[in-house]
Amino acid sequence: MLKYFYKHQKYSEGKVRINGKEFRTIIADSPMKRMIGLMFRNSMKENTCMLFIFPSEGRHGIWMQNMSFAIDVLWLDKDSKIIHTEERLQPCNSFWNCKTYVPEKDAKYIIEMKAGAIKKNKIKKGSKIRT
Repeated sequence: MLKYFYKHQKYSEGKVRINGKEFRTIIADSPMKRMIGLMFRNSMKENTCMLFIFPSEGRHGIWMQNMSFAIDVLWLDKDSKIIHTEERLQPCNSFWNCKTYVPEKDAKYIIEMKAGAIKKNKIKKGSKIRT
C-alpha cells in the first residue's frame, strides 16, 4: 500500500549547504512523505539528500524498513544546527527486528543522505545547515 502512495507523491526540491557543499534536496513535508521517506528507491545520487520537515520539534525517529541502500542521517534543531548523527544505517531484513533511530535531543528536521557522506564531507555535530 505504501508503494502505491510513494508512486503518487509530488515532491518539491530545493538546495542546502553543508560545510560549504551544496546538496540537491528532496523535501518530505507532509505526514505521508515523511512516512515513506526513501523507501522503495534503489539508490541516491551523490550530493542529493532528503530533508524531512516536521511541524514541531520532537524525538523524531527513522527506521530502515523497505530500504534498498545504506544512508547517513543528520538531525537538526529549529535553528538548523546538527544535534545528532548516525552513519551507514543498513536496510532492515525483518519488520520485527527493525531498529528505530532517534536523536539525543528534540529535532525539527532530519536529513538523509548517501552512506559515507558524513565522513566524506567532514560533517560534525554543531555545524549549521544553510538553505
